[in-house]
Amino acid sequence: MSEPKIRRTRNGARLPADQATPRYLGENIEKDLREVSERADGGTMQSRILVAAIALFAERGYENLNMRTLAGWVGLKAPTLYNYYASKEQLLVEAIELGMTDFFSYILEGIDDVPREQRLFEIVHRHAGYKMRHRLIARANDRLIDPQFARMFLPEDTARHFSGRMAGYRHTVQDLVRDYVADDAPVSPKVVTLALLSQCDRMAYWYNPKGQMTPEQALEQVSILIRRMLGTAA
Repeated sequence: MSEPKIRRTRNGARLPADQATPRYLGENIEKDLREVSERADGGTMQSRILVAAIALFAERGYENLNMRTLAGWVGLKAPTLYNYYASKEQLLVEAIELGMTDFFSYILEGIDDVPREQRLFEIVHRHAGYKMRHRLIARANDRLIDPQFARMFLPEDTARHFSGRMAGYRHTVQDLVRDYVADDAPVSPKVVTLALLSQCDRMAYWYNPKGQMTPEQALEQVSILIRRMLGTAA
C-alpha cells in the first residue's frame, strides 16, 4: 500500500494532515474551542466555527484553509459552512474579531472598578493568565493580527480597524504605566509599555502546562519581573 501523499503549500511548506479532532501545533484544542466559544455567545455553532477557523488560518495560512477540514472539526458537512459564512474572507474577518473581543473582554471587563493603584497589575495578571490558559489559541491569534498577515489578506479598512483596537489597548496600559514612569525617564513610558505587554504575550510560548511550574507560580514570576521593570517593590 502506498503512503498518503504529503500536502504542501505553493511555496513547498508541509501542511498538517487533516484530522477530525481539533488540533493546533500537534495538540488537542477542544478545550479552548469550547471555552472561548462559550464565552462568546454561549457556545453556539457560529462561535465554534470562528474559534476553529482562528487555529486553521494560523496553522495552514489563508490560501490553504480546507473548508472540509474546518467542517470536520466542528461536526458539519462542508457545504453547511456557507449557511453561516458566505465567503472565506468574511470568515477570516469575523474570526479575528471574535479572537480580539474575547481577549480584550477577558482583560478589561470591570477593570475601571479596580482601584487605580492596582489596575495595571490586575491587567498584567489577566493578560498573562489569558495567554497561559489559552496558549494555543493565543498563539494562533498572534499570527492573524500580525501586520504582515493583515496587509496580505485583509481589506485596508479592516486592517486599520484591527490595528486601532490593538493601539487602543496599548494606550490604556500606557496611561497606567505613566503612574510609574515619567515621560522624561531614560526609558519612555511607550517603550516600557511595549516591553510589559511583550512579557505577558510570551506566556503563550514559554509556559509548559506539563512542566514543574504551576500556573500560579508562573504568573507570580511575571508579576515580579514587571514590578522590577517599573521600579516597584515585588
